[in-house]
Amino acid sequence: MAEVSDVLLNLEHTISRARKARRKLGGAASQHNAGLALDDALKALELVRKRLQKDTYFSGDELRLI
Repeated sequence: MAEVSDVLLNLEHTISRARKARRKLGGAASQHNAGLALDDALKALELVRKRLQKDTYFSGDELRLI
């Protein structure tokens, strides 16, 4: 479980850095694609974090088949 905790910590840090990068992007056209990519990355990272937390800490005794 210590390794899972480390992964979650890294995900939290990555999400925080992505949010910070998104805020710092300017409105220039050349940075528009980077902003879109960061938005997509944030959505994906938050889903991964949520699933890992749920399946690890809040799963109970049920077995997940998929």
